[in-house]
Amino acid sequence: MRTNRWLPSCALVLIAGIGAGAFGSPLTAGAAKQPSTTTATTAAPSVALRWKRCGSGLQCATLSVPLDYSRPNGPAIKLALNRRRAGSGKPVASLLVNPGGPGGSGLELVANASAQFPKKLLRRFDIVGWDPRGTGESAPVRCARNLDPVFHLDYSPDNAAEVAKLADTTKTLVGSCNTRSGTVLPHVSSLNTAQDMDRIRAALGEEKLTYLGYSYGTFLGALYANLFPSRVRALVLDGAIDPALSVEQVVIEQAQGLEKALALFFAHCKSDKSCAFYNGGDPAAAFDALAAKVDRSPIRGIGRRKLGPGEFDLGVTTPLYEGVDGWDALAPALAAAQDGDGSELMRFSDAYTGRHSDGTYDNSQPAFWAIGCIDSPNPQGTLAFEAAAARAAAVAPHFGASTMNLGIPCAFWPYPAVIQPGPIHAPGAPPILVVGTLDDPITPVAWAKALASELQSGHLLLTEGEGHSAFGRLNSCVDNHVIDYLTTLKLPPEGLVCK
Repeated sequence: MRTNRWLPSCALVLIAGIGAGAFGSPLTAGAAKQPSTTTATTAAPSVALRWKRCGSGLQCATLSVPLDYSRPNGPAIKLALNRRRAGSGKPVASLLVNPGGPGGSGLELVANASAQFPKKLLRRFDIVGWDPRGTGESAPVRCARNLDPVFHLDYSPDNAAEVAKLADTTKTLVGSCNTRSGTVLPHVSSLNTAQDMDRIRAALGEEKLTYLGYSYGTFLGALYANLFPSRVRALVLDGAIDPALSVEQVVIEQAQGLEKALALFFAHCKSDKSCAFYNGGDPAAAFDALAAKVDRSPIRGIGRRKLGPGEFDLGVTTPLYEGVDGWDALAPALAAAQDGDGSELMRFSDAYTGRHSDGTYDNSQPAFWAIGCIDSPNPQGTLAFEAAAARAAAVAPHFGASTMNLGIPCAFWPYPAVIQPGPIHAPGAPPILVVGTLDDPITPVAWAKALASELQSGHLLLTEGEGHSAFGRLNSCVDNHVIDYLTTLKLPPEGLVCK
């Protein structure tokens, strides 16, 4: 499952981030290995950014960085950045933001900052976004032009023929990625992106980094702190990933979180006759029957397209990201699918995968595969993924197999992983604020607790709730404490749980 704070907004409100995610592991857990070509004492070049107006009160710029940090004077790529200036007075600092993913667009997050961030934050900080390497407008990874066949697959295969089709289609997909983007693929790791972040910091004229990262963006923040502890001013890591976990552990725990979110939705519908998916008080049985029906024979989607089991899983997951706020969207979509109309579930799926109405896809899915596969070791080959999917399904029957199998491109990826799972300590860094939501279905609260304890200077802020991540969700307790920390470096009280 892609871990992206802004995915539900893509589906339900606006395009504001990853636009995408594969319904599989974030594939990004890993211990921060110090790159042999750079150290925390190596000064990033000071290059002034040339900002230009780019509409809606934003400024845009590009920054040239090495494609390969082991060859700093070799080929370069350009990172795309944008900035929303502070609303009043002199800004406290430039706040670099990342929406998650991997594959999420920081440019889109900043473009929608007025809808995503509290006004108090917007008044005090220049909000700066960027598309990480391989993503969006920054040396984007490209794969097959038509990804419809990929997401129409059955990611919970029931027989040898479905397993073979999943493997064959995936191998073709991976070949297309290497053909179109082989120059970039070896260099899109999160370690390289963390070094890019230091180049951005220097280009902004900031002595130290002030950063807000959601979901996968918490991994980038932790890597940065480990590489450059003396250059950290303040980091907020919201909806945290635990880098000590293996890919399989991440998948299983994420799938279990989704199972819990689905059970909460069923309980809500069962207790409320006005729920569009009430089904005589047994929505769980109705859901299982509907899923089996779609698995046997895809139903009508949008236009001439059919909603298959892959799109069904993604279409259900998207509103589950939002917790309670997503139930009113999920229930009628499921009810319509019962009546043979899968168009609304398909719209959710399309928002998840970055599919446009004309059939083209944005870059978020290819970026997700490329970054995720090179960031952490994955099962190799079809048999290994089958076994891992079976283990996941045993503890998460609705989501386990599909969650694991949507990461199957990594089984055939042509470049080895560069990061191994392990705790990140970031010794010497100043206090880092880690935020967790008690019933987060995508990044379980246990991950936030683990990251806060693994970081030498981690400090944990928890909040009640069911959605994915916390800051900017109209919870004044969370918002005020995060903004106070970013502004004054004052931490919330130890052990605080916001209501």
